[in-house]
Amino acid sequence: MNVANAAFQFARDLSPLETAPATPFAFDGMAGFFHAADGDTAVLLLSPWGYEELCTHKSIRLLAERLAAAGFPCLRFDYPATGHSLGASAALDDETAWRKSVKRALEELRRLTEPRRIIVIGQGLGGALAGDLARDTDLDGLVLMAPVIQGRTYLRELTAWTAMTKPSFLVSASDGPEGGLMAGGFVLSAATTKEVRALDLTKDWTPRAEKILLVARDDHGGDAMLAEILADRGLTPDTIPFERYADYVSDSVFSIIIDDIIEKVVAWCSTNFPLEQVMPRRDRDLPAELSGPDFRETLLRFGPDHDMFGVFTEPTGAPSGTAYLFLNTGLDHSIGWGRMVVDFARTLAREGHAGFRIDVTGIGETRLRPGQAPEVMYTDTHIGDVKEAIDWLLDGHGIERVILVGRCSGSYLAGISAAADERVSGVAIINARRLVWDTRADFEKEFGRPVRALEAYKRRLSDGKTLRKILTGQVPVRKIVAKLTEGVYREADRALAPLLGRLTWHGQLGHILNTRLATLRDRGTAVELIYSNEDAGPRDLEMWFGDAFDGLAKYPNIKLSFISHADHNVTPIDAREAVLEKLRDIASRVCD
Repeated sequence: MNVANAAFQFARDLSPLETAPATPFAFDGMAGFFHAADGDTAVLLLSPWGYEELCTHKSIRLLAERLAAAGFPCLRFDYPATGHSLGASAALDDETAWRKSVKRALEELRRLTEPRRIIVIGQGLGGALAGDLARDTDLDGLVLMAPVIQGRTYLRELTAWTAMTKPSFLVSASDGPEGGLMAGGFVLSAATTKEVRALDLTKDWTPRAEKILLVARDDHGGDAMLAEILADRGLTPDTIPFERYADYVSDSVFSIIIDDIIEKVVAWCSTNFPLEQVMPRRDRDLPAELSGPDFRETLLRFGPDHDMFGVFTEPTGAPSGTAYLFLNTGLDHSIGWGRMVVDFARTLAREGHAGFRIDVTGIGETRLRPGQAPEVMYTDTHIGDVKEAIDWLLDGHGIERVILVGRCSGSYLAGISAAADERVSGVAIINARRLVWDTRADFEKEFGRPVRALEAYKRRLSDGKTLRKILTGQVPVRKIVAKLTEGVYREADRALAPLLGRLTWHGQLGHILNTRLATLRDRGTAVELIYSNEDAGPRDLEMWFGDAFDGLAKYPNIKLSFISHADHNVTPIDAREAVLEKLRDIASRVCD
């Protein structure tokens, strides 16, 4: 049966807010999220890994929420040494750790729900793990979404992708541990690499599942091969085309939400496994603590409505009374790029400092509030979220000093939040693309597409080929004129700012920025401005403080530093160590 256009009883505009947010909890050193529901069929949801997980996290969460809204209790979790689970990614030494974790998660789901039936859904590498589970485990339903079918091929593809993205991320696949792999800053240990390589759904594989759904990419050889393998086994899966898959996994900032796919997967589950019994809900009093060798972490909900998500890391040794509050970058959830925020928090906890990594509203595990605009970057909306996190830290958790930490868009939020809250002792601003945001700007135009300088458009107009395209109508004249007009206006506005001050838009923005910085200076708030050597951020700094940044001299509380061999995301391990050293420096400053 092809269910791409099948009718289903699932409201297109169903709001996830009609169900409670997932309950964070911990089991066997792993971080989990349990979506409670009353139905007798439970779902285990297995995520992709690495950069793909970062891109798809929100959609996977929405899928779980909508399954719960349809009556299916659902469990998600982080594999060992990934996400918020315990373990260092480079050091995991068990070649069966992930497959064992999947079986353990299934046991936990059965314990929590006592279901009559089980569905396992896996995407990407999670699809390979779901299929592997079905080798020797009886399942009622198996859903494979753009699955990896051969681990060996998947690792080769990761290596090729890492090579192609090296101009942006400055790492090679071989920069991981010996025998392991690094891809986009995420690391597989040698043992995990062996485990992934051993996953293979093309040989000796007959899934023990009554019903199977394949969400297949168009013209993808692996998905087509999997369908043929299932047919050879006498199994005919239902199919859904995975439309716009590339837009879903190619960019963690601009990844689309796969609403249509979510609806069709939920519809398939509802059609094939109609809920017949109401089961007791077990959505409270779940253990939520992870214990490391010299730190302790609590997965929690906080805020007035307990709707925000965070992980509090505290030292088991003598505490310093200082806490780092880590803010989201772009739409990356609270583990951070390459899981670096988890590593930062745990390393600093060993040195006596607490850490609180949070998801602000609309990002990661924290949902938008009713009526909140979907724009979640470069907005003042999240100042209130940061305030709630500071409230939580200062309310009986032994914290006396709070340091805000943010990279890129997170650094903008850190800066404006520090100016708005006098309780902030320090702020680390890492690779800020904008220190002050022009509210007239379009985010996608500013950061999502390559933007040519005004001189580039002038040069194009003097080019014979371009002129011919304009004269023949191949290039719309209005588009060229609009770009030129916009560029001329911006240049004129900046040029007139020293003379006309706040009568210009540039002057107004400069006044806002300097007022914020003066507030931090007058309070004695320690500020670390940290940039990667090749990052674009210093161009914004030059615009406000001069080519040599001389204008910063009037703010003695600001320390400016640059990190060599570092990209915008701070992907290389050495670059992360350099940032970590700067975070130690600011703690020393606020503790003096």
